[in-house]
Amino acid sequence: MPVVQSHEDEAVSRLRKRLQVRFSDRTPADVTSVVDRATRRFATARIRDYVPLLIERISWDELNHRFD
Repeated sequence: MPVVQSHEDEAVSRLRKRLQVRFSDRTPADVTSVVDRATRRFATARIRDYVPLLIERISWDELNHRFD
């Protein structure tokens, strides 16, 4: 696994944990589903620098609005 991919995976893993704490009223499966769906959107992105940030923004938005 390339170093960049490893760092990205670690960042997404930390993000998932932060979101599970922040959205403790959601099930861990819901949070994981939202993060995984956002992650898949960038599967073919050639420039990876901002992918974790974009995943976070999409996930926050969906968790804030989808479960209202």
